[in-house]
Amino acid sequence: MPSPAPRVTLVVPSFNEAPEIIRTSLASVRDQTFPDFECIVVDESTDTERAQACSDFCALDPRFTYVHPTERLGLAASLNLGISRARGELIARFDSDDICLPERVARQVAFFDANPGISVVGGGLEVMDDHEDTLAFRDYPRDHARIAAGMQLTTTLAHPTVMYRRSVVEAHGGYDPSFRFAEDLDLWLRWLNADVKFANLPDVLVRYRQHVTRRDPRHWQFNRRARVKNFAMSYPGRRALGIVAISLWTVLPAAVQETVFKTLVFRRRQGVRT
Repeated sequence: MPSPAPRVTLVVPSFNEAPEIIRTSLASVRDQTFPDFECIVVDESTDTERAQACSDFCALDPRFTYVHPTERLGLAASLNLGISRARGELIARFDSDDICLPERVARQVAFFDANPGISVVGGGLEVMDDHEDTLAFRDYPRDHARIAAGMQLTTTLAHPTVMYRRSVVEAHGGYDPSFRFAEDLDLWLRWLNADVKFANLPDVLVRYRQHVTRRDPRHWQFNRRARVKNFAMSYPGRRALGIVAISLWTVLPAAVQETVFKTLVFRRRQGVRT
């Protein structure tokens, strides 16, 4: 007899993650204070040892499901695959090298219970380096109006922190697999156009591993593509400005982009975690 459906499904894409990192990441999911979840790990690792470490961890807990696609899918399609197997009414996004704070899932579930009109909720990030030392904290606008307005110029949700109702995916579709980068921005803009309601919690939900601050140039090309593809007459001025701004940004030297990005990311530096 099949087990009852869990309340939450966490979808975790992974690719050649070092064994110690994937174990730490998945352990932070296992140790959530809200236990009624399943975790679907879509692992596209090509390194046998690293894939085995991920598979072995998942085998230790029946709430974890290990999926190894037979062909390379890419991030967006991996997320769609995980979502297609999800049984939970709430779907949480998470990266395989980050760390969930223990009450992340509990806080988001409680928010959804108290706010039935909201379909997507994210939260803050604690940025850490490869040694797990804290570099900075990043927060995001909390209410829908500010999230929607800000999304026309930047990205006002931290993708690894987001949880959304499965019903919104069923109604408006998931990730566009043609987006190799900025797949989250494309999704948020499409859902905003469909009048889906967003929020962010004031809490830090995830410790985010920041490997590098220099983005792949293709990221900005896909960012612009997402904005053009989803252009609509709500916030027309901001939307047009966002397209112009990202177009100008793409022609800046990479070193300049990196300097600006570091300034923005590290402006909220608050010391080392104790």
